[in-house]
Amino acid sequence: MKALGIEFSSNKLIYVLVETSDGDLSVLSSNKLELADTRDRDALVAFQTALRAVFNATGPDVIGIKAKPEKGQMSAGAAALKMEGISLACSPCPVHFFSGAKINACKAPEDGMRKYQIPALKSAILALDSAS
Repeated sequence: MKALGIEFSSNKLIYVLVETSDGDLSVLSSNKLELADTRDRDALVAFQTALRAVFNATGPDVIGIKAKPEKGQMSAGAAALKMEGISLACSPCPVHFFSGAKINACKAPEDGMRKYQIPALKSAILALDSAS
C-alpha cells in the first residue's frame, strides 16, 4: 500500500511517498511544489496541474496531511489554505488529517530525510495506519 504524506509550509507543499510491503517501509519519492501567487488564477491553475501530475505519477492509496489550524495564534496562511483546498479537490483517494501533536508523537525512520520532510513522512506513516 502506498501513502502520500503532505505538509504545507508557507507557500510550499512538501510531500513524501512511502510504501509498506510485508511490514517494511520504503520511501519511494519526495519533493515539494510551490504556489507562486495566492491571488493569481494562472498560478493557482499551475499549482493544481502540478499537483495532479504528482498524484498521477505516485498513485497513492491514501493521503495524510498535517493539519493547519484555521484560526488562532498559529493559524494557517492564505497560501496553505488554498493549497489544502486544491489538494482535497484533486485527491484521487481518501485523505486523513493529523494534528501537530499526533505528528510529533509518531516514530519514523529519519535516515536520509531532510528535516523539513519529516512531518510529511510522519503524515504518510499515520495515513497508512489509518487505512489498515
